[in-house]
Amino acid sequence: MKKYFYLFISLVVLSCNTEDDFIENQKDTITKNDPLLKNLSPVKLTKAWTSYSFYRGYQSYTRKFTVKVANLAYDKNVNVYHQKLDGSWDEIPLAYDRSIDNGQNEIWSGTYSLGGYSVDQVYDKEFVIRYDVNGVTYWDNNNGSNYSMSRTEGAFFADASLNVSVDTDFASFSYSPYEDKNRFSITVDVRNLAPNKEVGVVYSSDGWETQKYLPLIYRQFWSNGPFYTIRSPNNFGIERWQGYVGLNASQNQLEYAVVYRVNGKEYWDNNYGKNYTITINSSN
Repeated sequence: MKKYFYLFISLVVLSCNTEDDFIENQKDTITKNDPLLKNLSPVKLTKAWTSYSFYRGYQSYTRKFTVKVANLAYDKNVNVYHQKLDGSWDEIPLAYDRSIDNGQNEIWSGTYSLGGYSVDQVYDKEFVIRYDVNGVTYWDNNNGSNYSMSRTEGAFFADASLNVSVDTDFASFSYSPYEDKNRFSITVDVRNLAPNKEVGVVYSSDGWETQKYLPLIYRQFWSNGPFYTIRSPNNFGIERWQGYVGLNASQNQLEYAVVYRVNGKEYWDNNYGKNYTITINSSN
């Protein structure tokens, strides 16, 4: 896979030669007491999402993953190794998303989805992250505990420094005939750090010559279908906030960033310093 090449770090945390070795011996090989794994691992899960819906016999399963890796070489592979209901382990490949930190690190992401009238759940709760580069395999297995998410958990922030994140799958900019305006809609996840908080979007349609602010509204429940909802905050202490605004129909592109104010501090999701850009009739 084509990646940008930078010489960043030569660090061997641990390696594993085969998938079978990992599946059988991962908890013995990678322990939560390994300081290199905890502090300097070149691969780390950033966030994940799981959801399930059912309506009139139609079932839908979704799992999403975002991972940060050190850019150790031009060629690399990043995958989620996920336990299946039968006890075996399966690979969910991730794809390159973007380069960050002046090319020193990269973001990789991927989505697994399964829907239909005669489908069964494939994956169980546990998963880990695998990073193959320079003939070495690195693992992020949550400090020896593996990550675990049921089918209706919603968002999980694995990165302790992550407190606010746009769900770009639910960010849209489209024409609304009823309003005769272009409608910008956005959904944001935040870590519940205190009861009193403010979440909003700063946006501009003229290259930041002017800017506006849209306060978001707390969503106590997030619906995945008529009978399946995710409570906010969820089991991982993540809340979902949402909002929309109608804009003049001549405004066809927006740049935006999200701010989360809590406990006298501000946390931003500005797309790693580049801001988000969204155009009419599209999503991020």
